[in-house]
Amino acid sequence: MLKKIPTTLKPLVAAGAFALVSFTSAAPVAAQDDVSEDMRALELMGSMFGTPQPLTAEQESRLPVAQLVVGQIFPEGTYAKMMEETMKPMMDGIMDTMMGMPASELVKLTGLPYDQVDLQSEGTIGEAMAIMDPDYQARAKIGTDMTVAMVTDLMTEIEPSYRAGLARAYAVRFSELELAELSAFFKTPTGAHYAAESMLIYTDPQVMSAMNEMMPAMMEMMPIMIGGMEEAMAGLREPRKYSALSRTEKLQLAQILGVSPAALADAEPADDAEAEEF
Repeated sequence: MLKKIPTTLKPLVAAGAFALVSFTSAAPVAAQDDVSEDMRALELMGSMFGTPQPLTAEQESRLPVAQLVVGQIFPEGTYAKMMEETMKPMMDGIMDTMMGMPASELVKLTGLPYDQVDLQSEGTIGEAMAIMDPDYQARAKIGTDMTVAMVTDLMTEIEPSYRAGLARAYAVRFSELELAELSAFFKTPTGAHYAAESMLIYTDPQVMSAMNEMMPAMMEMMPIMIGGMEEAMAGLREPRKYSALSRTEKLQLAQILGVSPAALADAEPADDAEAEEF
């Protein structure tokens, strides 16, 4: 989906997509020729969260005070502030990392085999790109700035819808009395301070850095999880090749896929091709 973007800038765009997913739980927007694919991905992502039930009459009656509460905890401009405080430093950090990557990265950039590259020093990708692309740093800076700006604009555009969704959720989950008490608390100095920080605190560097602990724990858990999956799946049947299907199944599959049985037979991968894939 990033195929139209220069290779050296893909990490920056990927980071922007990551930030967008983190803040909206939506799939990233991609190149123009992949729009239909992305729309399918967006629909699939949306279906994962289920379809919200219409509000009851009682819940609808709570919307005004719920909107008041949401206005206190998620005031206009909150997303832009999140982007400024979280995404921009993240993108700058990625930029710094890219500029300091080891010289072994030259192997990937040049396409030369490892045995033909004699790495004599710990140069940086920035130094290499100064030779290969004198405008590399300027291009990367433009990519960083535009990614941040465009994601910020998008987040600002969808913020009203997000705020409306929050209000409906509060109207469902809290009674009118609870909403009134929350609003009253948010009008106190401490409550106002909490309301202003309640959404932003989840993107605080202290919280985000703590998330880094998830990766080592996940890597440690992975072999156990894979072993458990293999054990649980031991009794299941292996996927079948097209040639192993019955005549009826071949016709059914061809009809479902909108192709001829002959096309499916011709497209069946050889055993050695499947082995190479893995």
